[in-house]
Amino acid sequence: MDAKLDNTDIAIVKALIQDGRKSFRQIAREIKVSTPTVEARFSRLKGLGIIKNIQPIFDIEKIDGQMSALVFVKTNLSQSTDIANKLASIPQVRGVYKMTGQYNIIIKVVMTHHPEYLEEFIKTKIANIEGIRSASYQMITKTVKDGQSIPVMKEGIFLKIKCDYCDNDIFKDAKLMRVGQYERYFCCNSCLTLYKQKYKTKIESMSR
Repeated sequence: MDAKLDNTDIAIVKALIQDGRKSFRQIAREIKVSTPTVEARFSRLKGLGIIKNIQPIFDIEKIDGQMSALVFVKTNLSQSTDIANKLASIPQVRGVYKMTGQYNIIIKVVMTHHPEYLEEFIKTKIANIEGIRSASYQMITKTVKDGQSIPVMKEGIFLKIKCDYCDNDIFKDAKLMRVGQYERYFCCNSCLTLYKQKYKTKIESMSR
C-alpha cells in the first residue's frame, strides 16, 4: 500500500490554497463531492502532514515596532538536525531551513525593531547552542514577496511519509492500518505489529 494523492485530494488542496477560510460544504459544492468526503479527506491529508495548519498570514511590516531578519548559522553537520529542532522551539523564530553551502541552517526571526536587541538575541539564544560554530545576520528592509510555496501536484503522486511507530521515512510500500476514520502507515510488518501491541486498548476503542 502506498500513500498517493488522487484528483479529489488535489482539488481540496487547491481550494484551500485559494482561500483557507472556505468551509467543507463550500469546497464540496465546488469540486462536486459530498461534504463528509471533503471532511474525511482533509483529516487524512492533515494526518499525513500534507496540510500542517490553516492560519492567518500577517504582514509584519504593517505593524509598528516590528522587524524581521535572516540569521545564517553554521553548525557541526552531525548535530544539524538537533540544532534545527532547538532553533524551531524559540518563539521569535518563524522559519527554520536546512541548507547546502557555507551555512547549513537559515532561520527567519521576527522581533521588536531594535538592531541591538537582535544582536543580543543571537548571542544569548542562538550562538550559545552547543554545536553552532558561527552565526551572522541580515535585516530584511522590505518584503517584496513572501508566499506559501505551492507544490506541483498530479494524480497518483507518491507522498513521503513517516512510520507511525519508528518515525523513519517511507516513500513506497507502506503498511497501512485504518483505525476508525484515521490511517496509520508503517515501514514494515514489525513496526505494524509493535504498534498494535503498544496501543491495543486505544485501537480497540477507536474501532468501535
